[in-house]
Amino acid sequence: MTPSIFARQPLSLRKTVIVLIAALILMWFDSKNSDWFKPVRSTSHAAMQPIYELSLLPSYAKHWAGGSLQSKEALRRENMQLKSQLIHAHAKLQQQDYILAQNARLQGILSTTKPEQFDLNLAQVIGTDTNLLRQIVVLNKGEQDGVQVGQTVIDEDGVLGQIINVYPNTSRLLLITDEQQSVAVTVKRTGQRAIVTGQGIPSSLSLNYVFKTSDVRVGDELVSSGLGGRIPAGYRVGRIAHVKDEQTDNFRTIEVTPAANFIDNAYVLILQDKLLNENNAAAIAP
Repeated sequence: MTPSIFARQPLSLRKTVIVLIAALILMWFDSKNSDWFKPVRSTSHAAMQPIYELSLLPSYAKHWAGGSLQSKEALRRENMQLKSQLIHAHAKLQQQDYILAQNARLQGILSTTKPEQFDLNLAQVIGTDTNLLRQIVVLNKGEQDGVQVGQTVIDEDGVLGQIINVYPNTSRLLLITDEQQSVAVTVKRTGQRAIVTGQGIPSSLSLNYVFKTSDVRVGDELVSSGLGGRIPAGYRVGRIAHVKDEQTDNFRTIEVTPAANFIDNAYVLILQDKLLNENNAAAIAP
């Protein structure tokens, strides 16, 4: 009997085909119900933390090689302290600027989030998600640091995204540049409301549901409006970069340049509700 074509293939090729088929089957089951593999996914993310930490070793080695007579540990602490102070100051200025603009336009009737409503938890970006089609990064803060699903994350320039998964020592941040993310915004100059949606790339967003008759211009700044309660009001989202009117559509095609740094951002701020933190602390206290 003549052997089949598959049997005549090299053993390594047959193993590869079997592994690929098994992987496709698992991906199909996961797409039907992601909760089936949630324990496995949680365990794998916890196991990946040492790998994320190891990925930072080359940069640490570079700083060590260029050290001066001053203690490297003292320089590191000073740099972290200064960076934290700078990011905290920029974050507070964002809301102060927004409140001043609202005050001038609405004569003191403010409906924004209070500047002191949040604790700002500094976190470090230690990796990217294994799914290259998603705009997700991994942070070095988790449940033990008070991180919760749904918390907003910003940098010194604007909104980055929201926490979607939390583990004991790490968390996953879905960026607003992801195609499945959207943010309710306000055009700062006019007060008009709209929706900003990600395009799957870190350098561009799109402004949706804006009619051709609307007063929007290149250079207009967009800030979060707070509608829906997902993203607090008053944080920069981006600036209009290009406006195009399609002849066959009532809406404009508008490109937005993100305010936050989605390409090279090592440190971020997690907004944690002060009132919620105080209630949790009171509940834990004897």
